[in-house]
Amino acid sequence: MTVQVRASRLPLTVWNQAIDDLIEKRRAEEAIPRIRTVLKNLPRHLPSYFRLLQAIWLLQRWEEGQDWALRLLRADPCNELAWGVLANAAEQQGNLANARRYWQRAFENAPYNQHIRAGVARTTPGKADPLQLTAPALATLCRMDGRWARAAEIYAALEQEYPRRVDIQCARLESLWRGARDEEALPVASHLVRREPNLLIGWVVSAQAGDETDQALAQAPLAALDADGEYMGVRFGADLAPSRAATIGVSSAEAAWLGKL
Repeated sequence: MTVQVRASRLPLTVWNQAIDDLIEKRRAEEAIPRIRTVLKNLPRHLPSYFRLLQAIWLLQRWEEGQDWALRLLRADPCNELAWGVLANAAEQQGNLANARRYWQRAFENAPYNQHIRAGVARTTPGKADPLQLTAPALATLCRMDGRWARAAEIYAALEQEYPRRVDIQCARLESLWRGARDEEALPVASHLVRREPNLLIGWVVSAQAGDETDQALAQAPLAALDADGEYMGVRFGADLAPSRAATIGVSSAEAAWLGKL
């Protein structure tokens, strides 16, 4: 006999708030299956990748987090949490060279994060000041302060020095776009999404600064990566995030769990 499970559709924001409450209460084991419910509906959903990495960080299950960190970095190469998970995994595996590299990348994208600073210091023995600001870290501080022209200038020089670093290319693209240099930003965005179809900033720039064709092409990937604009709101500011309602399908048991909270 086949048992039919009645499914319901719930607002994505309501479900995610329940997950966030679990993570805030450090109930990561309970949060993970609820995050996977979202991923069954939205397999490329970046906020769920991020929440899963938050839960994995609390549980310190670093190897489990490696694949999810790489998935998030393909979409947002500047995400410091994902770099930190990779760094912790490398430390656990005894690969200090990779751990140092990943911690440094995390530091260059989040110079003030205390967990990251501790990781850099811990894996860089014998250096007088392992937390000295590098040029990428300085450029990040310029972005944080909204000094877009200066950030774009530093990133342009860094691209010549590190032509394979996608985080630098994405950060430069963001700086050009936020600095209202759309004519320069659009071809960079187009080039980057041809190389990596899941790259969030490329589609964001196409949707925000492009013509009608660019905007139309960006809608499907943006809906898949960030259904209601939550990740964009956190990453780039609420004023730049689209206002989209999204729902997910849940089983009757899952809906009942939410109703008990």
